[in-house]
Amino acid sequence: MEKHIFLLILLFLVQFPISIASSNETDQQALLAFQNLITSPNQFLANNWTKNASFCSWFGVTCSTRRLRVVALALPNLQLQGTISLSLANLSFLRELNLENNLCNGGIPYGLGQLPHLRVIDFQNNQLQGSIPISLFQHQRVRIISLAFNELSGEMWKGPWYVPELKVLDLANNSLTGIIPPYVGNATKLMNFDLSGSRINGTIPMEIGNLSQLASLSLVDNQLTGFIPGSLFNISSLLGVTLGLNHLSGPLLLDEGNIESNLKILSISFNQISGRIPSNICQLTQLKILSISFNSITGDIPKNIGCLAKLEMFLISENAISGTIPASLGNISTLQHFDSGDNRLEGQVPQELGKLSNLRVLNFHKNFNLIGQIPKAIFNTEKGQNYPQTIRNRANIPSASFLAQKYPCR
Repeated sequence: MEKHIFLLILLFLVQFPISIASSNETDQQALLAFQNLITSPNQFLANNWTKNASFCSWFGVTCSTRRLRVVALALPNLQLQGTISLSLANLSFLRELNLENNLCNGGIPYGLGQLPHLRVIDFQNNQLQGSIPISLFQHQRVRIISLAFNELSGEMWKGPWYVPELKVLDLANNSLTGIIPPYVGNATKLMNFDLSGSRINGTIPMEIGNLSQLASLSLVDNQLTGFIPGSLFNISSLLGVTLGLNHLSGPLLLDEGNIESNLKILSISFNQISGRIPSNICQLTQLKILSISFNSITGDIPKNIGCLAKLEMFLISENAISGTIPASLGNISTLQHFDSGDNRLEGQVPQELGKLSNLRVLNFHKNFNLIGQIPKAIFNTEKGQNYPQTIRNRANIPSASFLAQKYPCR
């Protein structure tokens, strides 16, 4: 009996290194198949990836210490050309795949989305074509999908998303079409969502308000329509929302009640937003950039706009905003850019604007109902040297409309 047990143990010990060698050989073959489809300047990969050395020591390859299996392949910024081999899907322990900033073309192998340990896939800034594999939207462990600046086309997966660990989804500057599916709300750990510069249409799904860890949302330069979901502004982790260059309409609405907002950037310029600047805008206490230019916004600037004590850029040009310029604007000591050109503002320019020591750009262009004199203090601001010399030396200009037309500061 003991003899049989000994033989079994011996057989296991003999076979174990053979299985390891076989697995390692699979990884090496996958890498060599990848290399065969790729060219690099001065044959960099061909000269570095040789059988004279262990593939674990090849440039850009990282192996696990115990199993000696490939866990990372990082070859960014090498001007690599060619297609991505299907064989990479055989790297069954791969966690990170980074080919950022190269010249790779062709499609993304479907099998990459089936690698069980994959955490990061970064193909940003290549020339990849075709659709995004459905498998990437159903991966339990993937955390970063970065495919921006390629030539990808087709629609995002409309079916259920199952990406419980996904933190970054960057698909910007491709030729993607279709809608943002409501299933995006299932990616509850998503922090960075960027679809800018594509051809996405439809509405912004209400389910996006379920992304409780979202920090940055960029949907600039698409064909989106409909309202901006008010639930967006209830996400306390959200720092930046950029939705410009779309066809969004309806009023900008903030939910009533207390909003725990850390939003620093709100940019919705070049849309068809209507209605007034929300009276409860003061709930966005951390706001640094408010850009709502080139819309159809009416009404006046809220009298208490000075409550946005951290505001640096206030851009409201090309709307139909009326009323007077609130004196409280002069309380925003951080303000650097105030662009109110092409509106219907009227009345005097408040003396309080002279307190804005950091002001760099002041635009009243085509507000023909502004009257009175330009406050002399405006020309004495700390950053006044940035104004044209003729403006700084003409503190007694008789009317604000003269300044608005002669120096539009656009």
